[in-house]
Amino acid sequence: MALHGINDKDLRDIDGEDISADKPVLITKSPVMLELYRQIKLVARTGTTVLITGENGTGKEIFANLLHYHSKRKEHPMITVNCGAIPNELVESELLGHEKGAFTGADYKKIGCFEMADEGVLFLDEIGEMSLSAQVKLLRVVEKGTFRRVGGKEEVDVDVMLISATNKILSDQVEAGSFREDLYYRLNIIELYVPPLRHRKDDIPLLIDYYTNHYCDKHDLEQVAFDKKTMEILINYDWPGNVRELKNMVERCMVLLGDENNISPDMLPKSISRTGSIFPVGHEEMSNGLLHIPVGVSLDQIEESVIKQTLRSVDNNKTEAAKLLGCARKTLHNKLEKYGSDGQE
Repeated sequence: MALHGINDKDLRDIDGEDISADKPVLITKSPVMLELYRQIKLVARTGTTVLITGENGTGKEIFANLLHYHSKRKEHPMITVNCGAIPNELVESELLGHEKGAFTGADYKKIGCFEMADEGVLFLDEIGEMSLSAQVKLLRVVEKGTFRRVGGKEEVDVDVMLISATNKILSDQVEAGSFREDLYYRLNIIELYVPPLRHRKDDIPLLIDYYTNHYCDKHDLEQVAFDKKTMEILINYDWPGNVRELKNMVERCMVLLGDENNISPDMLPKSISRTGSIFPVGHEEMSNGLLHIPVGVSLDQIEESVIKQTLRSVDNNKTEAAKLLGCARKTLHNKLEKYGSDGQE
């Protein structure tokens, strides 16, 4: 039986070097990803502000870590803030810090994330989840590079490389009024888009090899591999959860493997192994990138369904959808208006 697997000694990172603990791991041979990595090394040298965009699970934090690793700030810390996890009333204190006695419960002076990241990198993850009131507080620091701690009178100067990441389409949020336009342009000096895994399928076997070896070491297992049929299913699967879903799938298969040394299709999660189905136009789902178009459907119905399914496949990223459809973004907007939809159904 044909097996797919490699030994630890064969694993190399994107630069062809041995994988090491102090360097973020990026496993790819996709031309798009290689170009993205080239841009990262160029941007990292300057320390300019970067916005990383892409769907959930594509590995945006890895690219933030790579920016830090290749920057002149490598010897200084990278502080990560999950903007969606901070209660709105604590955002200012978390980012800027506070003085003792600034408010009830402020029993000590607290240094905020901007100060902790001074001379290093501040990574604002899920920036699209930040409330408008919190965005106002962030804008002044981004513009001036100075701030006052909550309850403080003294101006604090900081020098940080600012990296933000989001799975949202911030330009659409600006149009909808849920994200400040001035902050958007401050954060979006350089945008780096991380493509979903379904658009770089050549990376799927490489990532499976990497995580197979990783979990063999972690769980003290003998060499394990995926058989040829299983690998075909995994390559043809669309991976809506991207690399995160693939990573979890590999660990699940290995933990439940028992005494076997190869993984067959029946060991895969049902959501992955149940492939090949097709759905009629107008159905709410699409499987494996396929649409079934029955005879008698109007051209307008076909066009509307293709547009909506394409938008779903790229997490409502209209710029990416327009590229896939071969039209201008404005044309896509006009089509959506024609069909009375914003593409977010």
